[in-house]
Amino acid sequence: MALMLLGSTTPARAVEQVTLTEALAATLSERPMLQASAAEVAAAEAAAKAQTSRYLPRLSLSERFVRTNEPAGSLFANLNQKRFELSQDADAYNDPPARSNFETRLTISQPLFDPDLKFDRERAALDRDATSALHGRHREEAVLATLVAYLAVQQGHARQGWAEQSLAEAEELLSMAREREMAGTGLHADTLRSEVLRNDGRRQLLAARNSVQSAQRRLALTIGRAGGLVDIAAAAPNDLIPSPDAVAVMQRGDLAAMAKTVAGAELAAQQQKATYLPRIGLQASYFWNENDLSFSDEADAWSVSAGLEWLIFDAGERSSALAGARARQLALEHRQREQDRQARLAVAEAVQLADEAVAQLELAQSSLAAAEASRELVAQRYAAGLATMSDLLAVQTELARVRSELAAAETGLIAARANIYYEQGTLLQALLPESEARP
Repeated sequence: MALMLLGSTTPARAVEQVTLTEALAATLSERPMLQASAAEVAAAEAAAKAQTSRYLPRLSLSERFVRTNEPAGSLFANLNQKRFELSQDADAYNDPPARSNFETRLTISQPLFDPDLKFDRERAALDRDATSALHGRHREEAVLATLVAYLAVQQGHARQGWAEQSLAEAEELLSMAREREMAGTGLHADTLRSEVLRNDGRRQLLAARNSVQSAQRRLALTIGRAGGLVDIAAAAPNDLIPSPDAVAVMQRGDLAAMAKTVAGAELAAQQQKATYLPRIGLQASYFWNENDLSFSDEADAWSVSAGLEWLIFDAGERSSALAGARARQLALEHRQREQDRQARLAVAEAVQLADEAVAQLELAQSSLAAAEASRELVAQRYAAGLATMSDLLAVQTELARVRSELAAAETGLIAARANIYYEQGTLLQALLPESEARP
């Protein structure tokens, strides 16, 4: 019925039209919210790669200039520049002249044992996976919002079509009432009541048209347009989404992200425990020293060193930090259980609402058939003088109400079924082919 009514009116101005598939594809590729989420995934991926690179050696180049007359500094400058000369006079060492030194140093360092490297890398990988899972959830949220906006436009068109039909019928009743009044077989009050019904029909049509434009603006915003109106090219059929499996496996991205976050908290506790271990590293340097210019190779030297650093006592700082890390892990585990409980409740409620939507649609279809048949019978009785205008106006008003309820029930069933898939985390697979649903 909604598909038939979609083209019942011509828009006042041409607007862009999209199919549901086109709207969903535009949402996934153009909506700024999803572009921001994708950028966050890229940032998390880069952070994970950065942590992996910490296993590799670090090579650095430094340049340092010093001018001093400090005895030790002056002496070592001479030594490093290989200009040192022995003197029989101590004054040459106690009161040396000001000397300059350019030190160029090329250093390579390599960690040999550092537990932080392992834990930081694994935590960054978990953060990357959590961010990616949340991005998937954001895509599902955007797809559901687009579907709801699309159905709102569809429902608006259906209501506008019904409003136009109801207005035409009200105009017909008003014409009949005027003819009867002029023929002396009808009351002026009937004519006035018919005018009220006609005016109410015009009001409903005006509201329906404005509702369509508002829905078109929301659809444009949802699919990533900067502004304007976007219309639907075709109405979504009632069987667009099959009845989902109420006991399907949950695949929600937010639940997966929480699981990664809990795993990261466990790693953080393990990393804090590893602060009791030493750190071991290797470093090698090649350097040049010169009196009047840098990067000179006249006085060069090298050094290689291995070092161990082990914090023995810290007045309880590490033990307190470890207790805090374990408490945060426990808190996240409790939140994960609560989130899982809430998700399963949401699925159960979505299934219940979908069952209700099926019943509502069946009742609305039955009511429309009955209301149309009732109007036809009362119209025949009115034409035969066996029913009053009040009877005819009453069934006409009821018919308009039932038509509006049917338009809402048709789109409500699609939205209710889509909500089950959304709560289960499988809406993308249900609405889009696999190739289009990928990030």
